Amino acid sequence: MGSRGGRWRLGENVCRRYPILICTFSLVFWALPAAAQVEFGGAQMSASANTSVGYDANYSNLGGGTDHGLGLAGSGTLAGFYYNPNFLSFSVQPYYNRGQSNSTSGSVFDTSGYNGSVNIFSGSNFPGSISFNQIWNGTGSYGIPGTTGLTTKSNNRDFAIGWGERVPGLPSVSVNYSRGDGSNSVLGSDVGGDVTSNSFGIRSAYRVAGWSLGGGFTHANTDANTTGALEGVGAETSNTSDNAFTFGTGHTLPFLHAGFGINFSRADYNANFGGETSGKSTGTTDNVDANLNLQLWRFPISATAIYMDNLYGSFEEQQLSSGGAGMQTSLSPETRELLLSASTSYHVMPHVVANGFVSRQEIYITGQSFGVTQFGGTVNFFLGKRFKGLTATIGANDSASQQGNEGAGLTANVNYTGNIGRWDVGGNFGYYQNVETLYGLYQTSSLSYGGNLSRRFANGLNWSIAGGGGRTAFVDVAGSGSQAESVSTSLNWRGYTVGGNFSQSTGSSVLTATGLVPVPSPVVSNNLIVYSGRGYGFGAGGSPIRGLSISVSYSNATSSTSGSDTNGLIVTNNNTALTTGVLTYQFRKLYFNASVLQFRQGISTSGIAPSLVTSYYFGVSRWFKLF
Repeated sequence: MGSRGGRWRLGENVCRRYPILICTFSLVFWALPAAAQVEFGGAQMSASANTSVGYDANYSNLGGGTDHGLGLAGSGTLAGFYYNPNFLSFSVQPYYNRGQSNSTSGSVFDTSGYNGSVNIFSGSNFPGSISFNQIWNGTGSYGIPGTTGLTTKSNNRDFAIGWGERVPGLPSVSVNYSRGDGSNSVLGSDVGGDVTSNSFGIRSAYRVAGWSLGGGFTHANTDANTTGALEGVGAETSNTSDNAFTFGTGHTLPFLHAGFGINFSRADYNANFGGETSGKSTGTTDNVDANLNLQLWRFPISATAIYMDNLYGSFEEQQLSSGGAGMQTSLSPETRELLLSASTSYHVMPHVVANGFVSRQEIYITGQSFGVTQFGGTVNFFLGKRFKGLTATIGANDSASQQGNEGAGLTANVNYTGNIGRWDVGGNFGYYQNVETLYGLYQTSSLSYGGNLSRRFANGLNWSIAGGGGRTAFVDVAGSGSQAESVSTSLNWRGYTVGGNFSQSTGSSVLTATGLVPVPSPVVSNNLIVYSGRGYGFGAGGSPIRGLSISVSYSNATSSTSGSDTNGLIVTNNNTALTTGVLTYQFRKLYFNASVLQFRQGISTSGIAPSLVTSYYFGVSRWFKLF
């Protein structure tokens, strides 16, 4: 970041050294004619581009030092087809020295790359497709739940190819393969990670004598490596291989207005992981589920039955395949579950709907069996004309096991959208408490709330404010939850805008290659990282004269993480601040651009100075159609 070594430099005296080059570029820039779509050897193509030239200066402590000069940047699109769009079509979008997400001229990260796709035989019974993309020096984020994460610099490459067969009267077949490679580094530290994944899948479907048949196979391999959210803490490597087989069938029963289906799947994984949680884990999970839907008088009934022979293995497989660290638990890997449930609903009156359910869950863990029965219901109110825009859902359930009553669960949701006088008002509130369905041992609770308020005043003045928050927790496990709140506001007047925002979050998390994720289950007993974060920002923009737009913004995010290794507790404090200013003026087909950016990010335990970059840019750009 901040180094422009990857950009074509013309130098401070470029106009004297390369007058022919500059004159030629200027002529093309100003006078390149727009041509119609061209045809060459049966291929019809069209192309367009956005090209810019400008001067930039960068001051950085990341090894690039001071860097300035004249450089080129741009993006383009080449699209077309050969013979017929249904025979072969293609599209390629390269870009050079641009931040595609937030920039139209230059990029501090010198972001470059391309996206492309090819479709072949799309109008036939044997369609195929290829897609590919590459990003060099992209901008990313190392996730901190509920708030702005740490800024990362990343390189990513993806490739995918697929083929299908859909001949009438024959089973359909689809085959696909994909590969992805990615690496990222957190600026201001040595923290980083990389992930490589490969996936192959084949699926077929057929319908015969009223039966729907389907099956498939997928294989995935993921290699992940991360130095952790804390310097020297939580470093992990993992190699995970997954195989999954699926088969399903279903049939309708017209005389009962019913339909049923049954599905079987087998998944096995083999994981090797090292670092703070080194070890090896393997497992196989068989899953069978059946469903039945029918209409009994005015009652629509839905019933399901699910059996899984390895709950813990299924959970760990999902964690590892997404780049998470290996898990350790006090529970035995031998965990089985049988879940039976049925639900129905009834329109009590035009604006009131009642719902009811009953379920039975049998769990086998650590050599012991547990059973939980739940039943309950909810009532939905659509409060019509008197309270237009207001809806409410209120309900309760009860759980009982062989040990006795497990306690009641509550459900409440209230939503409102409408007007109070000249104010536009919206709000929502939700609360949910129930027994954890994954293992049937823990109670979970969640609370969410939010609202928004806006009004149009005289002379084109508009004001709005919105906020919300939420929290989740495992009732029986202290410190296992997370919570977050945020608020934002904006003021608009005749093309001018001023706004600000604030957010904060706290909770417990586990480490993945792309950052922290909230604790997914209380069975996790290792590699826990406690986090907290807070961020705020404000910005303003406007158009004082026609064709001229100006915007400025500032954002600041602070966060802290704490975790333990063999040396004890380590606490890391992080800070990221970004200031930007952008000016754009349009004159006919030309855009004159100017921007300034200052970025700072530091991590207390990194042992290196915080990243500090200041960048200035002045340039001119134009969009044109090549052919």
